[in-house]
Amino acid sequence: MNTAGHNWTLRMDRRVRFEGQLRMESALHVGSGQGASHTDATVLRHADGRPFIPGSSLKGALRSHLERLAQAPALGAEGVSSCLLYPDKQEESTAPDCPTPGWVDAKKDATEATEEQFEALCHTCTLFGSPILAGKVRVLDLDVVERTYGGGVEVRDGVGIDRDRGKAVDGVKFDYEVVPGDTAFRFSLAAENPDPVELGLLAAGVREMQRGQVAVGGKTTRGLGACVLEGLSVYHADLSDPVKLSEYLTSRGEGTGVSEVDDPDAFLDECIDHLFGG
Repeated sequence: MNTAGHNWTLRMDRRVRFEGQLRMESALHVGSGQGASHTDATVLRHADGRPFIPGSSLKGALRSHLERLAQAPALGAEGVSSCLLYPDKQEESTAPDCPTPGWVDAKKDATEATEEQFEALCHTCTLFGSPILAGKVRVLDLDVVERTYGGGVEVRDGVGIDRDRGKAVDGVKFDYEVVPGDTAFRFSLAAENPDPVELGLLAAGVREMQRGQVAVGGKTTRGLGACVLEGLSVYHADLSDPVKLSEYLTSRGEGTGVSEVDDPDAFLDECIDHLFGG
């Protein structure tokens, strides 16, 4: 069993960055929360009209996927944990002692946290954040890859469904914008100071994205948001050495202070092995 414990220290020794392109295999709807003259729900856009995916949307989708994955008995037996965030589900989770669900439920102040509670945080909370500890994962907003985007969106129709009767509700019709399938978005995710288990869990999530198992955006139950991560690159920055840190902070390009991993897929495999005591 993995008994290495959590690395929740505030020290900054290492940064690992994953980059690539997230190509939509189906249409995408990330709503702006607003309507327009031609539709009830527009997609989120920059001021110049280009659609984008907020980093928080992808981060949330990835966290949710890894919370479920961490419940696999084989991973739980190795000490990989996730509290699932909800108090009523915590006893069945792989992290029954994680303070996060109770903290959210009680709306307590983060300054009340003790070192013992920090130590009890589950892996998905240390990776993606908790009310008592900032997460180690940062996901940039995903801008559209211009050559894959024709400049327009589609408008699709929808109807309200009565879930009890399983049929359309009379008079409840709406429409919404979508970004067409095959559009690609630039992906960049960084993890700061991850321990081997955290990095292994994150690598498993990246591998799942390569397999198209992580949907993004809204209306995913309608088939939207299917996507696949392509062209993966991995970069590593050693920030524990003063010379390397100085080079990293003063450089204006990618080359200085940052090492690119030669074989990203082999790197993922090696990280995932740590979940099983490798």
